[in-house]
Amino acid sequence: MSFRIRFLPEDRSTVSDGPVDLFLAAAQSDIWTEQPCGARTACGKCRVRVVAGDAAVTSADERLLASAEIADGWRLGCQLTLDSDVTLSIPPQTRSIAPKSFGTDALFADGVEPNVEVQGVGAPFGVAVDIGSTSLAAALVDLRTGHVRGTTSRVNPQVRHGADVISRIHFAQEHADGNKRLHATVVEAIGAMIADLAGQAGLTPEQVVAVACAGNATMTHAAVGADITPLGQAPYRGSFTNERQFPARAFRWLTHTDAVATFLPMVGHHIGGDTVAGILSTGMDRAEQWQLLIDLGTNTEVVLGCGRELLATSTAAGPAFEGANIEHGMRAAPGAIDRVRVLANGRLVVGTVANQPARGICGSGLIDAVAELHKAGVIVDSGYMRSRAECEEAGVSARLCERVLEAPGSQRHVRLDHDVTLTAQDVRQLQLVKGSIAAGIALVLAHAGVCAEELGAVHIAGTFGSFVRKESVQAIGLVPAIDPERVHFVGNAAGVGARMVLVDARYRARARYIAEHCAYLELAGHADYEDAFIAAIPLGERL
Repeated sequence: MSFRIRFLPEDRSTVSDGPVDLFLAAAQSDIWTEQPCGARTACGKCRVRVVAGDAAVTSADERLLASAEIADGWRLGCQLTLDSDVTLSIPPQTRSIAPKSFGTDALFADGVEPNVEVQGVGAPFGVAVDIGSTSLAAALVDLRTGHVRGTTSRVNPQVRHGADVISRIHFAQEHADGNKRLHATVVEAIGAMIADLAGQAGLTPEQVVAVACAGNATMTHAAVGADITPLGQAPYRGSFTNERQFPARAFRWLTHTDAVATFLPMVGHHIGGDTVAGILSTGMDRAEQWQLLIDLGTNTEVVLGCGRELLATSTAAGPAFEGANIEHGMRAAPGAIDRVRVLANGRLVVGTVANQPARGICGSGLIDAVAELHKAGVIVDSGYMRSRAECEEAGVSARLCERVLEAPGSQRHVRLDHDVTLTAQDVRQLQLVKGSIAAGIALVLAHAGVCAEELGAVHIAGTFGSFVRKESVQAIGLVPAIDPERVHFVGNAAGVGARMVLVDARYRARARYIAEHCAYLELAGHADYEDAFIAAIPLGERL
């Protein structure tokens, strides 16, 4: 029998036909809950309150919550499985950072040192832009206070010329007007977002006096109209790395006549302005302890740093996180399985984007599925997927064993939901991706002589990084197995950094300093890369 789960204060509801974890039910209502300790019941920070209905009290609740709190309806969210009509209140401290966030106003708690002074504009605004390979995001910002007045996002229209930067470089190489078309496509989209944001806020174009853009090297070159083809062939050097400024009207954007568009600087020719923005937004350039930034994507950037030193590298992770090379892979669009859990009784439950019927699996769902099936014993450390008979012999729940399928002439797979399956080859693809990233992490740590235990924080950035669970990324060995409370999802770090540079001259100066002083570690041809990659292939937690 189905039941309804209601969330306050939004007053959103979702319906389930069987027991469901709180985080899955909340996500189906576009409410993202945090599990600071990775659901290990070590911190008690994920508490939610049962306002109406019933929810069982667990031993972890009794250990970490006071009896009066339990009587008042408080429960640990990470341990809460719902199986009947219930109304829950989710407090702010239990919520995750929302995807496409451009940060909080705390960034400017010490006031603003303006970047831009335009005469005759009483209420100046600017637009911060994250130029992603897959998606574009923009925020309208009050330049007097740094306050965000509105945000918008859309698919990067360059995808019609290639799904990733490599294919777009090939497009530019193969078409005489390729660079021109890539440039026009992205600046038109940015211009449309600027116009939309201004229109929604009731502003005139003359009130938009500045734009700040952060993107990887290829996206930045394309946006300013530079040739991107050298980035795809040895020695892989673009035409510039420093901060670039142009009149905004040069791109035909509807702004003030004297508005300036600033493109964040890059680290050499390898690490883009989006990573510089991520370093800035996390504050790791001024941290006392070593910190790690992992910007998950087709090309994953890894930065190790503190106030004394910054070291960055880039790993060619491939497009598996976007669904490529995965049997039922897809981007995080409505209907994509993005959350997977195996319950104690062996029941496998999934969540989908927009709570639509499952029609594929995206990157976060892929990581969840492999982590959960590995923990349950269906997949072993080597990545081998057991047959149904082998699962039964290993003591895997009978309910889960029924999902392991092997038809004549096809590879072994696990049914996640109706026609959506996880295949043995999918697992191998994820292992290759995580092996590349984990090897990059291992090598930057080794190069700096830093042990994983010394990391004060690990920041996981990127829109994709907003949806994965720290428990899962640590379980498969993608992220070092340090205290989960030191692992943070920072969402749209590039957008936050772009906003900081847009508003405050001090942050802009820091961005330039980061780009000039961050060292780069080349992995191609590195003597230890192959060994590090092979060592990182097996599943399981690792330091």
